[in-house]
Amino acid sequence: MTLKKIYNLLLLVFLFLLPWQTRVFWHYGELNNGYWEYGTFSIYATEILLWIILILFFVQRLANKEKKSGISLLLTLFLLALALAAALSQNFWVSYNYVFHILEGAALMTVLFWENEKIKYQMALWAGGILQGALAIWQFLTQQILASKWLGMAGQEAGNLGPSVIEFADQRWLRAYGSFGSPNSLGIYLAVLFVLGLVLYLKAESWRNKIIISSGQLVILSGLLVSFSRGAWLATTVGATFLFAVIFYKKKTVLYFFAKQISFSLVVVIFWLAIFYPVFTARFDLNNRLEVKSISERKWQYAEALSFIKSNPILGIGPGAYTYALYKKYPTLPAWQYQPIHNIYLLALVEIGFAGVIFLFFLFKRLFWLMVKNNLIYLPVAVSLLTAGLFDHWLWSMYGGILLWWVVWGLSYQNP
Repeated sequence: MTLKKIYNLLLLVFLFLLPWQTRVFWHYGELNNGYWEYGTFSIYATEILLWIILILFFVQRLANKEKKSGISLLLTLFLLALALAAALSQNFWVSYNYVFHILEGAALMTVLFWENEKIKYQMALWAGGILQGALAIWQFLTQQILASKWLGMAGQEAGNLGPSVIEFADQRWLRAYGSFGSPNSLGIYLAVLFVLGLVLYLKAESWRNKIIISSGQLVILSGLLVSFSRGAWLATTVGATFLFAVIFYKKKTVLYFFAKQISFSLVVVIFWLAIFYPVFTARFDLNNRLEVKSISERKWQYAEALSFIKSNPILGIGPGAYTYALYKKYPTLPAWQYQPIHNIYLLALVEIGFAGVIFLFFLFKRLFWLMVKNNLIYLPVAVSLLTAGLFDHWLWSMYGGILLWWVVWGLSYQNP
């Protein structure tokens, strides 16, 4: 097997395994005698695989001077602003660890830019969602999440305090986590992949492939539903709506095939609603105890974020250092209460300030317009990702979310 084939195979495997959280800890973070995830340092199994891929990539491309996207200057400026913010951070080592993951994501995006046949990498990423969807269905139906250090999964039970659950009457229903640390992370991941699956279905040339994709989509959508992530549901709806608009604008003749996929999806939604109607309605009951608590916490997070922005507007409080800044401001809270704001755009503004966000904006504005110009059909995937960022911090705060963010943009670039 040639070096190129080994590299391609490893990249496919990495994209498929992206959601799995298996890792080796070398420093446990702690605040007020409680576990602090954002101050914990570890090495993920997929991270080791990623660095093998990066090494192989640069070995192959060392002598190649071809320019791919015209974004290298913007990316460099953003990374320099990130490095400056880390140097002045309220907690340098937390920021250093965080920036390292950003560098990994940016490097992975660069790798994917070079690949011309992106469909196989999109398929590998999407296929990973089928496994997560199946796992989520099993977790919800059995109402248990088994602990496994080898799979990077923490055990969860609905009867315990801490796990994400839905309450109605005298019952507590455990939301599906997949292999992630929270149901919202699972929901965002599956939302993006479901919209990607719609795009892949439209690109498929044979009925065999269309049937395979349709079957996988039903599993992914079911897993998305039992995550009970409302932000992810909305991101899926927005992405699918954008795809409809793109198809109507560019290829009116494929509207029939798109309508079939949406019809199948609606059948799945109705199926789950019919069986678990009380659980779903409780998720939208704003008078529910847990929903009232959630809304109150979100309001508090927004107020705190705005106060940090006012006091550190230019360079921010430091990349990845939001929870540490909360600890410094409120030093007596339980560790689990130190959580990032559930909005990646405000979180980025708090942590890296206007200086970093300006470069970040122009970088992704450039990527966005390259997509519109050369790969419009992929636009809804990015839109679903951008929408999901309004409702959770995972895409900015955690290793898996950071990599998914950069992977989606890396797969968006298409040679004109």
